[in-house]
Amino acid sequence: MKRMKSVLVILAFLGLVLLATTFKHLPPLQAAPEATMLHVDSVTGSDNGSCGSTSQPCRTIQHAVNISNSGDTILVAAGTYTYSGSSTCLDGISTAVVCVLSKHLTILGGYTTSNWTAPNPTLNVTVVDGQNAHRGVQLHGPTANNASLRIEGFTIQNGLKRGATSGSDALTFAFGGGMLADRGSVIARNLIIKNNQALGGNTNSSYGGASGGGGMAFRANSNGVHLENIVFEGNLSQGGTGLERGGFGIGGGLYTLEAVVTGSDLTFINNTAQAGSSNGDGRSENNYADAQGGGAAFHNYSTVNIDTIVATGNQSIGGDAPNGDGGGAYGAALYGERATAYLSNLDVRNNLTQGGDGKDPTTSSSLANGGGWASSRSDVTLERATIVNNVARGGVGDIYWGAGGGAGVYFSGFAEDNTLTLNNVIIADNLAEMGISSGGTTTGGGGGGLFLNGGTANITHATFAQNRLGASPMQGNGIVVINGGTANITHSIIANHNSFTDAIAIHAQSGNNVNFNTNLLFGNNTNTGGGGTFTGSGSNLSGDPNFVAAGSPNFNYHINNGSAAIDKAVGSTTAVDVDNQNRAPFTPADLGADEYIPLYLYVLPNDHSLSLNWIANTALLPGLDHYEIVVSHGAGASPPNEGPSPIDVGNATNFDLTGLTNDASYTLTIRARNGSNSIIASSNTVTISPTDDLLYLPLVIK
Repeated sequence: MKRMKSVLVILAFLGLVLLATTFKHLPPLQAAPEATMLHVDSVTGSDNGSCGSTSQPCRTIQHAVNISNSGDTILVAAGTYTYSGSSTCLDGISTAVVCVLSKHLTILGGYTTSNWTAPNPTLNVTVVDGQNAHRGVQLHGPTANNASLRIEGFTIQNGLKRGATSGSDALTFAFGGGMLADRGSVIARNLIIKNNQALGGNTNSSYGGASGGGGMAFRANSNGVHLENIVFEGNLSQGGTGLERGGFGIGGGLYTLEAVVTGSDLTFINNTAQAGSSNGDGRSENNYADAQGGGAAFHNYSTVNIDTIVATGNQSIGGDAPNGDGGGAYGAALYGERATAYLSNLDVRNNLTQGGDGKDPTTSSSLANGGGWASSRSDVTLERATIVNNVARGGVGDIYWGAGGGAGVYFSGFAEDNTLTLNNVIIADNLAEMGISSGGTTTGGGGGGLFLNGGTANITHATFAQNRLGASPMQGNGIVVINGGTANITHSIIANHNSFTDAIAIHAQSGNNVNFNTNLLFGNNTNTGGGGTFTGSGSNLSGDPNFVAAGSPNFNYHINNGSAAIDKAVGSTTAVDVDNQNRAPFTPADLGADEYIPLYLYVLPNDHSLSLNWIANTALLPGLDHYEIVVSHGAGASPPNEGPSPIDVGNATNFDLTGLTNDASYTLTIRARNGSNSIIASSNTVTISPTDDLLYLPLVIK
């Protein structure tokens, strides 16, 4: 674990060096005149001193940037924009299709020369293309207050930042192939970031050049980075080769360093963080050739709050060292290093973290941790997350096999007593396995679902199911707790962990603690063990959770009618479930991430009537034939005109009950029946009164 700290220190120092060495290249700041609207069209435009109007647009985005002043907005028509060849950006070496230095600008794509008012980047595709030779976009300010960029409606593709083959780290390291923003604040919306590369230099030094952010990189952005509706696809961050070890590969799609990041609706598809290889002993300055964050990596005091993330097909691959120690791989989808992260509404699946291959004379070689999420020295909250079918596979070692751990989630919190919060999460069908070779010695690993390496994990309304380990001596099919860790598990399901006979579902080593509060444990070879301290086991229940469609290809871990988890989370205060559905009307709540809600009833009061509407989840209503309304009322209240209870309403999902008594209480429930007239599900119950005391807004005629 110490080698993670070394990576952090090197990259933090490097970030400061890179930022500091660019100050002398910045133009002097001047007072901004009144804001202007500039227009750009690659077909009809011309780069001259007077361009920028709708009738005489500029040809390149860069020329519009050059003649702009802070506060200006640049509108860009559909087309492909490439490097104009006019200048380098900032340091006399790097080139970018769009370079913004010490200005506050808005650059918007998706327009046409016949419509400069309503952008549509879907129809009017606007591309910044680095042509595999230049970075796409670069923003820089001497301080956080001296530059900002709002950029929307572009595809940024084929960008490249390649580190030099010799010189200082500032030259051999590479950041932000598609886009790099240093210090300035950024708002980025409606972008596609694809096929960009940050490649560390192949050097003759002891280590190869590191890389960060194949797609986008943000460093020291204390005034904030806001990312919204962005697709990161096919981007690569790859470390260079070195004499002793390869360079770090970090953040295949996205990399942040000391940045305040907010956002929503981010998609990471088939991005890769790959460390460089070497023919040396695989180590330099106690660091291995590690890869971190195939989809995204949040580093060094980044504060991250993102809602809605999809991550699939991403990879984190450690560097090879055939004559020494293979590098490690961490967080195939997402990674945090000394960060604070709150991530909600995640769908993380089919990602791979793969340790590098090597001779591996030490047991800390070729590690693979965190097929979905991995973090070190970070406080992390994952809420409403589905993390399924990810793999953490150790590298192949000649002497020791590389260990794999935390195929769903890997959390290292021992160094700074960090806290992991998992609320309404499904962690299922993930696989942790060792890198097997024909010879060599097994090393272990474990935690098919969660590897808790110290610190505290607060786990509430989680579903851990069918996570797997490759082979003995790996530990903890579902969860492993080591290194002074504490897991507090409440109102959760731990089920069907049985990949091999001697594997324990929740394995806590001696000196570690697991505290239970009313959970459902079912179908595990052995529920608990490993020598740790388990408290509250008497509160746990047993019974079939009755998942809708567990395992491949559906990975559907919602619960079905008859589940032993239904109504068993007595005392739960968790408001919603993994799908953000309200748990409150179904008190007591259900155990696990999902609240069983086949029918949800809403009722509106009217004068002498009630309007009923219900939402039906037909996947939870096998054999549905018809619905019926069950209605009851107090003495003196009139029954509904539509007939005595229960009232058969066929396949309707809305219905009005009339002839009711105002201000009297009526209690209503919807029941679903099959063709045999058996009840297959019931809705929540609503008690409400008709009334003539209704509020109407006045009609306004203009």
